[in-house]
Amino acid sequence: SSTDRGIIFLWEARMIMTGLELMGKIPFHTVNIHSTINAPDGRRMSKSLGTGLDPLEPIEKYGADATRYGLLKNSSTQDVRFSTGTIEEGRKLANKLWNVSRLILQNAEGAGADAAPRDLEERWILARIDATRAEVEDAWTRYEFAASTDALYHLTFGDFCDWYAEAIKPRLYEDDPDAAATALAALERLLVLLHPVMPHVTEEIWSQLPGRDARLIVSPWPEPDASFAAEVGALDRVQEAAQIFRRSGVEVELASDDERRIFAAVVRPERGRVDDKRGAEVERLRKEVARAEKMLANERFVGNAPPEVVAAEREKLERYQRELAALGG
Repeated sequence: SSTDRGIIFLWEARMIMTGLELMGKIPFHTVNIHSTINAPDGRRMSKSLGTGLDPLEPIEKYGADATRYGLLKNSSTQDVRFSTGTIEEGRKLANKLWNVSRLILQNAEGAGADAAPRDLEERWILARIDATRAEVEDAWTRYEFAASTDALYHLTFGDFCDWYAEAIKPRLYEDDPDAAATALAALERLLVLLHPVMPHVTEEIWSQLPGRDARLIVSPWPEPDASFAAEVGALDRVQEAAQIFRRSGVEVELASDDERRIFAAVVRPERGRVDDKRGAEVERLRKEVARAEKMLANERFVGNAPPEVVAAEREKLERYQRELAALGG
């Protein structure tokens, strides 16, 4: 059973006493005391105060799955001020999942009968899915629904959509049957994990998977699979390199062909924006170098300014020169 702490006696205790009196047994063995959802101004939700919220309103505006996601994401603290922020996040996640599913399904014709994870990104995503499965199961046993929802968000939005899907796009567009088969298998496992959080969109996508007769709601939970556990951190270097590239435009040298291929596939759409950003940064650094050189060439400044000020200016100049050299400026 699940309840708010404000009605433990009015609901849970009375049900237990009534069950013992009339049936000789208690109606449930576990009670989850969940968050109290208050109005946005912090007051309790009440019809008499006019602070209540019809749950159909966010459902109609954002969707049932997004509303469910938002409430689960906000279940980590005792008192929560109602906000549509996490519900909007849920809607974006559902849209992202739908779009990546369309990408895979539209390129799944001719997919092999069995998944054949060959490339690094395929072994990595299967390892990440299994690691998240274990994380979600552990969170559920401790009734930490917010933690499980957060883990599923990062797996879906970040790992699956932003990295795995981008990395396999070239192979999908080339009608690679092995890539399509592995993508379908990975998507299937992802949908099963997401189903308790987003039942409607996952069920709809599941119904479009080839060869799936049974509904998702009665499909088995994924079994532990440590086949690719060693690959769970395989893209750490590539992800770090992408972060550096997005931040500064600097490309980090990667060791393997797989890493370089995945990096190129993921950052390809961003190169134009990053090149523009890098050009502006190069221009800014050139101005800073010119300013610092002019100041340090001024004998009056060097002779009259406190030594620590002069030393700080020299350090700035050296730093600007290093950053400019790294950007190829």
